[in-house]
Amino acid sequence: MSARQLIEKLPSAFLPEVAGDADAIFQFQISEPCYLSIQNKRCTFTLGQAAAPSLTLTADDEVMQKVLRGETNGMVAVMTGKMKTHGNLKLGQSMTTFFDLDVLTPASKPSWLKRSLNKLRPAKNPSPAAMATASPAAMPEDSAAGGCPFQHGQAQGHGDGFVDKLLYMVTPVDPPGDVRNPYPDWAERRRSKRVEIETDRYGKDAGTLVYLYGHAEVIECLHNNEDFSSSILQNMYSSVMGAHILVGMDEPAHAGYRNLVAPALRPKLLTKWEESLIQVVVDELIVKLKAKGNKADLVADFTFAYPARVVGQVIGLPQDNFEQFQQWAMGILEGAADPDKAAECAKEVRAYLAPFIEARRTDRREDMISELVHAEIDGQKLNDEEIYSFLLLLLPAGIETTYRALGSMLFHLLSNPEQLNDVRNDRSLVNKAFEETLRVDPPVQLTPRVALRESKIGDTIIPENAVVLPLLGAANRDPAFISDNPEVYNLHRSPLRHVTFGNGVHTCIGLHLARLEIKIALNKLLDALPGLRFDDEEVIRLDAHIRGKSFRSPTALPVIWDDD
Repeated sequence: MSARQLIEKLPSAFLPEVAGDADAIFQFQISEPCYLSIQNKRCTFTLGQAAAPSLTLTADDEVMQKVLRGETNGMVAVMTGKMKTHGNLKLGQSMTTFFDLDVLTPASKPSWLKRSLNKLRPAKNPSPAAMATASPAAMPEDSAAGGCPFQHGQAQGHGDGFVDKLLYMVTPVDPPGDVRNPYPDWAERRRSKRVEIETDRYGKDAGTLVYLYGHAEVIECLHNNEDFSSSILQNMYSSVMGAHILVGMDEPAHAGYRNLVAPALRPKLLTKWEESLIQVVVDELIVKLKAKGNKADLVADFTFAYPARVVGQVIGLPQDNFEQFQQWAMGILEGAADPDKAAECAKEVRAYLAPFIEARRTDRREDMISELVHAEIDGQKLNDEEIYSFLLLLLPAGIETTYRALGSMLFHLLSNPEQLNDVRNDRSLVNKAFEETLRVDPPVQLTPRVALRESKIGDTIIPENAVVLPLLGAANRDPAFISDNPEVYNLHRSPLRHVTFGNGVHTCIGLHLARLEIKIALNKLLDALPGLRFDDEEVIRLDAHIRGKSFRSPTALPVIWDDD
């Protein structure tokens, strides 16, 4: 595609509403130079060379190649902040989706009408080469034709197995390392440089990524809120979760908002939910599990559904929509790589929640919506947007973290039968098994920050505007933090303060609910499934393993147990 052809198509393909109020210039070096200027929510396309472009993409750039081939519908470099910025374009701003590929991709039927963000979708005819090398997450589906792309179920079979698409998703900030086991690579990098600065992933002058591999360095970053801001998460997800994302706020706004929402997860409510809700959900799932015989895939048949049912009821929503909750959650989390899908899922969630929020104003119940609607401190209450933002965060965070952590704990215990037997015979070890799982295999590996000014972590200078990525799994395995075989799963080791649930002011607000869910699930599974163990033949056939570098959990948990 020549520059002139690109210019003819770009005005109808570009979606200026995605850019918000950013000002920027994007230079394209195709067969001849052209550039795109954004100012005051308007865009202009011009042949020639811009004087001071914010970002330059050439025909050889990986990102531009994917755009032209129809394999991506955005410029991921912008979202990660790996670029020079001008005007008021912020590093980490959620600006991934710029192009309607039905316009840009020659293989697709041209359409000269701009479509709103919630109707945008990837091209349905990727190149044969892309199809041949695509992971299950990248394969086109008829269900993505409109609306939330997971309407027909995220838990889709791929052959005989179970496919969790997020485990196959590639994000712009993915750390190095093998997707099955990145820890050896991280350990090697930690030995040579505990802080690694990367400046060339998207080309010269494209910005800076900083990976933190050491425990002390991760703690230093997470505690230093003045130099390292959480606002990158707000910028990345505000188009999906709204303007009040708890994990994306800095002080003092964060403390004020957290104080208002925290009572919705107070111990008294957790105690009530334990008996009236969580235990009931586990019992129902186990009954369905055993009705199939004495074999199952615990990912597809238990861990995937369990937290969705719990979180849905904790929020105050009907039980029969648990599958939809899970689909929405995963769609929202995919916003890092596909914000148009995430935005559509968020739109559906808001529409679904609206009548429940309105009803709880006059009909208060013992659920989270009621707690949020009636929360008040010194006369200050939450407005509707703050309530929506918190629930849109809780939906993926509350479901995904528990689902992945529970699956990884079961995988590690099943892989270590002696330790599994120890837990089976001494239930006081359940909590230790969970904490060791969180240490050795965090369900979420990255907690990004952006450097507000030139700063230091350890002895390394961090440039202003760098995207800083503390690697939680690497920190938890740092020999300087844990000297006794840190790479080995050992639930009998002395208690350690891992960083999986965060550290400092942004320590996970839902950690007590997650621990409660995990404790109940493991105890009841061990009670109901005597002799629970891996089905070795199925493990081999399905190639069951833990994978992921941003999100991490098992692909499958094929198990067998003794008949009652």
